[in-house]
Amino acid sequence: MSIEAILWDYDGTLMDSSKKSIEVSLEVLSNFIPDIYENIPEPLSSRERFQDTYGRISDWVELYHVCYGLTDEQTRLAVKMWGEVQLKNKTEAELYSGIIEILEHFKETKMGVCSQNGAGIIKRSLEHRDVLKYFGAVIGVDDVLFDEQKPHGSAFIKALDKLEITNRNKTFVYIGDRSVDVAFGRNSEAMLKKDFPDAKVICVAMHHPGDYCEEDKNFLPDYIAHNSGELFEILNKI
Repeated sequence: MSIEAILWDYDGTLMDSSKKSIEVSLEVLSNFIPDIYENIPEPLSSRERFQDTYGRISDWVELYHVCYGLTDEQTRLAVKMWGEVQLKNKTEAELYSGIIEILEHFKETKMGVCSQNGAGIIKRSLEHRDVLKYFGAVIGVDDVLFDEQKPHGSAFIKALDKLEITNRNKTFVYIGDRSVDVAFGRNSEAMLKKDFPDAKVICVAMHHPGDYCEEDKNFLPDYIAHNSGELFEILNKI
């Protein structure tokens, strides 16, 4: 089976951005919760608790509602603030071990990123680690309408547009760390099949050692990798 393109999630898949995300979250939330630094919410109190909470929440809208008590309007405002605050924050995300070897091996395959993080910060972070060159498309939160964020498949379609893939009766791979990423892959395949009945999206769950490992029976991936070595083997097998 030939892979036409490999699309990646960013946070928790390509990069460990948890430290940066905690810092940015606190700054954004301070606009709505003035005493947040004196009473830090449990999900933001440590990397482990952040990973665990983020893994159990279906998407960032629910995270802001359930964990931080923001209203719909406050959540929309927080999303608009996120990109600018991230760009100002100087903490750099860390590339997971073994990822660069995978990117180099598959450099002849078209690749892109579909994330709910900001495209600008993703590009800056990938460029800082000298891996932006592997990606022909980076689709972030600002590139997709509020109501079409993951798990809606809009970002996937935009990535294929950016990669200039017109014949989509092909096999694609989406790699992510959570069930929302599997749902995103399934929804993207359903959207593709409306015009390209032979299109297929294979969903791979990436569970890096030490990170939260989510298992949602409603959104089972096609493959599970527990480290970069296993991911390499899976991609070679597809």
